[in-house]
Amino acid sequence: MMQPEVLQQQVSDATHASLLLRLPAELFWFRGHFPEHPILPGVTQLNWVMQYARQLLAIEAGFKGIEVVKFQQPLLPEQSVLLQLEWQPARHKLLFSYRVGEATASSGKISLCQ
Repeated sequence: MMQPEVLQQQVSDATHASLLLRLPAELFWFRGHFPEHPILPGVTQLNWVMQYARQLLAIEAGFKGIEVVKFQQPLLPEQSVLLQLEWQPARHKLLFSYRVGEATASSGKISLCQ
């Protein structure tokens, strides 16, 4: 299994979307990262940001680079996480955050090609 379970998704407008995701323990990404204490890799989190932004916000621009990224707490098997996306088309920036309850687990800003 490569993708999380989407429990809810909401597109507020052309620039804002949110998804409630469940992270099944069977996800491919948990294997070997780390065997005794699996966590969701940061590269997977970034990949999902781009994937869902393209899908829900119709972003066609390609990935250019990461301006800022903070991993503040690990995302663990069987957690439900809220992924929030904000597209700033004039600046070609995609902002994101993964939240577990009230806590921000990770967040960042991605630059996209013009």
